Amino acid sequence: MPKIVIVSQVDGYRVFDLNEERTIIGRGEDSDLMLPNISVSRHHAQVVFHDGVASIEDLGSSNGTMVNGKSVKDATLSSGDEIVLGKFQMVYLGDASDDRFYNGRYLEYMLKYDAAPSRGVDDSTFSISPEQLRRQQEEAHKMRSAKLVLLKNPTRFWHPEDRGLTMGDEGMVKVEGMFTGGVVAEISWNGKAHVIHKQGRLIKVQVNEQSVAEQVLRRGDRIRVANTGFRYDVTDMT
Repeated sequence: MPKIVIVSQVDGYRVFDLNEERTIIGRGEDSDLMLPNISVSRHHAQVVFHDGVASIEDLGSSNGTMVNGKSVKDATLSSGDEIVLGKFQMVYLGDASDDRFYNGRYLEYMLKYDAAPSRGVDDSTFSISPEQLRRQQEEAHKMRSAKLVLLKNPTRFWHPEDRGLTMGDEGMVKVEGMFTGGVVAEISWNGKAHVIHKQGRLIKVQVNEQSVAEQVLRRGDRIRVANTGFRYDVTDMT
C-alpha cells in the first residue's frame, strides 16, 4: 500500500496509509490527512490514484505545494518524492518491496500519523541516579542509531531498532547465496545490545570472519550472512 511519511524534528517519522483513490490533505478537520497548522490551507492538496499512477494536485492553497523543491499545481508522484505543504515535510512511498524502508527504517515499525497533539506522559514522579540515567540514555541511543550497512553499497543501510531485522528471501533484508529461502538470520535487541541469531540451518553466519549461531554485536563488526557482507555501525552519542 502506498504511504506518506511525515517528517518532524520533534516527533521523528510518522506514516500515513494512502488506502483511498483520493486523499484530501489540509488543515480542516474534514481532511483525510489533517495537518493542523495555519501554514496549511483548509483543503490544501489532494493525492489521487488513476490506473495505478499517483499524482498530487494543489487545491488553490495560500502557500502552494512543492514537490522535490519545485512549486507545482499538479505533478505525478514517484516513490521517494519529497513534498512540502506549509511547514510540513513529507515523502511519498510506493508499494514496491524496496519501499518498505525509508531512511533505513522499516515503515511497519513507524508510528501511525495522528494529527492530535501529544497528551504527554504520566506526570507521576520517580527518582533515578545520574549514572542510571546516563546508562539508559546510552542504551537508547545505541538502539536508535545502530545501522546495518551493506558493504558492496554503503549508501544502503537498515536500522535494526528494537523489534528485529530479519534477513533472507522472506526477510526484510535480502541476502545472496544458496539456502537463503525464508528467514535465515535476525538481529534483535536484548535490552542492552543488538544480537545476531542464525536461523537457517544450512547457511553460514559470520561475525569478524568467525562462524556464530548467536553473537552480541559491537561497533565496527563485520557480518556475513550467506554471501552478503555488512558492517554494524553505531554513531557517537552527542
